[in-house]
Amino acid sequence: MWYGPVPPSAETRFVGRRREVGAVASALKRFRLVTVTGVGGVGKTRVALRVAAGARRAFPDGVWFVELSGVTDPGQVEQAVAQAFDAADPAGSAAALAVRVADLRALLILDTCEHLVDPVALLVRTLLAAGSRLRVLATSRQPLGIPGERIVPVPPMRVPEPVPGRTPDPAALAGCESVALFVDRVATAVPGFRLTRENSAAIAELCVRLDGIPLAIELAAARVPALGVAQLAETLEDRLSLGGPGPSRHRSVGDTIRWSHDLCTAEERLAWARLSVFHGAFDLPAVEAVCVDEALPAGRVYPAVAGLVDKSILSACRCEDGMSYRMLDTIREYGRARLAESGEHRRLLRRHRDHFFGLVLAAGRIGAAGEGGGAVPGERGGLLRRWREVRRCWPDVRAALDRCAADPAEAAAGLALTARAWFLWTACGMARQGRHELEGFLALVRPPDPERPWALLVLAYVALAQGDHPAARAALDRCAHELPPGGDPRPHACLRKLRGTLACLEGRFAEAERLLADVTARLRDHLLPEVLTAALAELGLSRMWRGDVEGARATLTECRELCERLGDAWVGSYADYGLGLVARADGDVATATGLLRAALRVKRVPPDVLGMLQCLEVLAWLAAEQADFPRAARLLYAVRRLLREQDLALLGSPLFLAEHARCERAIRRALTARERELARREGGSMSLDEIVGYALGEDGSPQSEEDDAWAPLTPRERDVAALLAAGLTNREIADRLMVTARTVDTHVGNILAKLGFAARAQIAAWSARRRLGDG
Repeated sequence: MWYGPVPPSAETRFVGRRREVGAVASALKRFRLVTVTGVGGVGKTRVALRVAAGARRAFPDGVWFVELSGVTDPGQVEQAVAQAFDAADPAGSAAALAVRVADLRALLILDTCEHLVDPVALLVRTLLAAGSRLRVLATSRQPLGIPGERIVPVPPMRVPEPVPGRTPDPAALAGCESVALFVDRVATAVPGFRLTRENSAAIAELCVRLDGIPLAIELAAARVPALGVAQLAETLEDRLSLGGPGPSRHRSVGDTIRWSHDLCTAEERLAWARLSVFHGAFDLPAVEAVCVDEALPAGRVYPAVAGLVDKSILSACRCEDGMSYRMLDTIREYGRARLAESGEHRRLLRRHRDHFFGLVLAAGRIGAAGEGGGAVPGERGGLLRRWREVRRCWPDVRAALDRCAADPAEAAAGLALTARAWFLWTACGMARQGRHELEGFLALVRPPDPERPWALLVLAYVALAQGDHPAARAALDRCAHELPPGGDPRPHACLRKLRGTLACLEGRFAEAERLLADVTARLRDHLLPEVLTAALAELGLSRMWRGDVEGARATLTECRELCERLGDAWVGSYADYGLGLVARADGDVATATGLLRAALRVKRVPPDVLGMLQCLEVLAWLAAEQADFPRAARLLYAVRRLLREQDLALLGSPLFLAEHARCERAIRRALTARERELARREGGSMSLDEIVGYALGEDGSPQSEEDDAWAPLTPRERDVAALLAAGLTNREIADRLMVTARTVDTHVGNILAKLGFAARAQIAAWSARRRLGDG
C-alpha cells in the first residue's frame, strides 16, 4: 500500500475524461464528500489524481492520498489514514485523527474503498464532523452511503459507433476517447504508431469489444508490439484473460471483475450470473420472469439488482416505461462463465426465450400479417406499448432467434416467434432482417407444421412491402398448399386478403375487388372485426386506384367508423390515408393534407415505417400540385433515400410508381438544377422522424444556406448535440430519446455534415458554446 501527503505521479499520459474531471472538481467545491464510482478498471483513480493535481492551491494544508486496496482488515483503516497524516497516535484512532484534521484545509483522497465501505464510512463521518474545512474524495465501486455524499459516476470511455459496410474515418475516430487512449498507449511502445485508414477498423472493433474500459484497452495495447493491431483484433477471444503487471486486482480484466465478484453477496452473485443471459437493456419484469425461483425469490431479487447497481455491475437508466438496466459485455462474459459453472445455463436460456416469446406473442397476438390493432376498445395504447417494448428488447429477441436457429429441437419455436413478430418486420422498418429470419426458419422447419402457414403469410407481407411480387406470390401459393381446410378462419381470410392486395398492386383491380369483397363478407359472417378492418382498408384502396372514388369513400368510411368503435387507430390510420387519396381525387387539397397528417401522427409512435413513407409520398404529390416544389422535392428525395435504407419499395405498384415519376417530372420542370440539389441535400439528410415532423408542419424544416450559421440544426438534432456535449454515447442517447441507436447514428452524421465537422468532440464543443450563448 502507499501512503503520503501528495498523490503518486502517473507513469503514462492522461487521456480524455475532461467531463468527468470537471464534474468531480465542481462537486468538490460544493460538497465535503465526493465519491467517484464506476466499474473496475474504468479509471476512477486516474480521474481522482487528475482532480487532485489541479486542486492543490485550494487546499493549502495539503492533498493526502491513502490507497486502501492492500488493507484487508477493517480495523486497519484508521491506522492507514493516520500514517498518511503522520498523526500523533501512529496506531491510529478516530479520535486522534479528528484532532489532527480539525483545523486543516485539506483534501483527503481515499482510494479503493469498495471492500471496506462500512469502516471507511464510519471514519469519514467522524473526520468531517471534526474538521469543517476538510474535503474527502473517495474512489469506490459502490457509494459509501453517507448523508451529504455526492456521487460522480465514471462511465466507460466512449467507443466508436460502427456503421455497417463503411470503413471508419480516422479523422472522426480521433475524437473518440477510447481510440485516443489505445493509440496513445501503443505509440508509447511503438514509436511512430498512429491512427490510419488501414488500421482504423481494427482499432474501432477492439475498443467496442473491450467496452471502452481503460484497463482493458491498455492491456490490449500492450500486446500490439508482439501481434500487431489486425491480428490482435482477429485473435482476441477471451477479454477476461488480458493481463499485465500491476496491483493484483488490476493484473488482468478477469482479476478486476473477480475483485468485484468477491465483494458481492451470495444473492448478488447468483443474480449477476442469471442476468448475464440478457443481451440488451432489461427491466424488472424481465428479471422476475427469467431469474426468480426458490434460490432467488422475488422478494430478494430486487435488493440484489439494487446491490449490483450500487457496485457498478449494472447501469440503470430511466426510460418511458420505468427503469431499465444494462450490463457491459465484459461483465456479462464473466457472469456467463459463472452461470455455466452452476449447471443451470440451459434452464435460464429457455426461460429467457420463453419470456421474450411471450412479449412478442402479446404484441402480435392476433398473429397474422396486416391485422394490426386490437380487437377491443382502448386496446391501442397497450398494443403500442407492447410494440415499443419488443422493439427495445430486439437484442434479446434476436439472441433467442439465433439460439433457436442453432438448435434443431428449437427451430419450430423460432419459426413461431418469427411469424408472431410480423409487426417488427413490416411496421418497424426491419423488412430485410425479417425476410432473412422467415426464410431461414422455413428452411429448417419442414411441413406439416402449424406455424408454417402463418410464417408464409408474413413472408408474403414482407415481400409485398419490399415490392417483390414474385416472392410474395410464391409464398402465398405455398401457404395455400399447406393450409389445412377448416379450423381457424383467420389464416384463410388473410390468405385471400393478401392475394387481393397483390392483385391490386399489380393493377388487376377486378380480381382484387372480387377477392377483397369476398373476404370482407366472410369476416362479417365469422365475427372477426379485427381482421375485417384491414380487409376493408385494402378494399377501399383498391377501389380508389381503380377510379371508383365514391365506392372507395363508402368503404373507407365504414372502415374508419369500425376502427373507432374498436379503438383500432393503427388500421384507422390506413383508412385516413385512403380517404386522403379520395380527397385528392376530389381536388380538395386541404382535406387531403389534413387526413394524411392525421394518419402520419398515428403511424409515428410506435413507428409504422412503411405507412409513414406512403403518407409522406402522397404529401409530396400534394405539395407539387400546390406548386410548392421545394417542399415537394424535400419530401420526395427523403422518401426515396429512406425507402432504399429500409430495403422497402412503394409496394411495387405501377400506379404508385407512375404518380411518383409524374411528381418528379413536375419538380424538374419547376426547379433549377441547383435548387433541386439543395432540396436533395436537405431532404436526404433528414432522419425519418425529422422528415415526418417537417411534413406535419413542426419546427423541423431544413435551414436554407442563407440562414444563421449558428442555427442549422433541427430541434431533434439540437437535442442530440446537447446530449453529446453531456458526454453520452449514441446508445445512451438512444435510450434517453426512446429511439434506435441507428436513428442516433443518422442524427450524428447529419450534424457532422451540416456543421462541416469531422469528429463528435467538435459537435460537443459547438453545442456547449451555443448553450452558453443562449444562457
